[in-house]
Amino acid sequence: MEREVEVSPSISQRASKTAMFAAIHRYLSLFEQCSEFSSHDTMAGLFIPAPIKLLLRFAWFRRHVRRKLHKKVPGTYEYVIARSKCFDEAFVNALHDGMQQIVILGAGYDSRAIRYQSLNQDSRIFELDTKALQSKKKKILARNRISIPDRLIFCPIIFGAETLVHALEKAGYDKTHRTLFMWEGVTYYLTESAVVETLDFINNNSGPDSRLMFDYFYQSVLDGKCEFYGASEISDSVAQIGEPFQFGIEPSMLESFMSEQGFTVLTRYPPEVLERKYLSCKGETLGKVYGFAECVSARLARSRR
Repeated sequence: MEREVEVSPSISQRASKTAMFAAIHRYLSLFEQCSEFSSHDTMAGLFIPAPIKLLLRFAWFRRHVRRKLHKKVPGTYEYVIARSKCFDEAFVNALHDGMQQIVILGAGYDSRAIRYQSLNQDSRIFELDTKALQSKKKKILARNRISIPDRLIFCPIIFGAETLVHALEKAGYDKTHRTLFMWEGVTYYLTESAVVETLDFINNNSGPDSRLMFDYFYQSVLDGKCEFYGASEISDSVAQIGEPFQFGIEPSMLESFMSEQGFTVLTRYPPEVLERKYLSCKGETLGKVYGFAECVSARLARSRR
């Protein structure tokens, strides 16, 4: 019999906290007057505690939250909304393109498989996260009488004690299929070796022309040498929490790093592109995203070995 391994409390708590952080941001954006500033994640509110959700219905409280977020790390709210819309676009394009599988690494309270299920013709969607978080998510969906689509597969994983290969194979993942991997808001919490191991898994366990969508921080912000918008504040914030970010790449090194891991970079979304593409409405902008992160689309540079 396989031994049951407990999830580290710190990993489980971080996953839950990060998922809630993103859900609150996405819900907050639904109140923006211009629809182009919204995340359009109409399910985000389901996962937010009732007292917080109630308070967010009041404009004064939303202004208070926005001011607090801006003071803590300027550009955080704007970045999370732009990133969410960027990843939504990649997800929808994959469905239209007939991608056979979509794997969401560290899915949290992601609801794309449900929100866009009418566009899904034959794509199997695997959500990876801790068992505790996925159990909570399924209970919330059941309480709100939301059915889980047949093509959505919850894939619990014991981070640090279980490999992606093991977790996905148990869920019925097919490594010969063309797959989109979505890695949103995760890489900077990992060690470099964990990032490389994940990229190696994708490179060796997915079909030809598989894709990867991810975001990352610049190495200089981890080193405390970054002067971009919001960098000094996030360094101070991380120091106070005592949980420093662990992985970053300098933007000038991104393409060579990805090439070494067997990927070709297709599209880059640096801060100015995120602002222009996802946060603009009738000549106005929601605001500046913090200046030390970007989203990236890449594909396998060669056929699976």
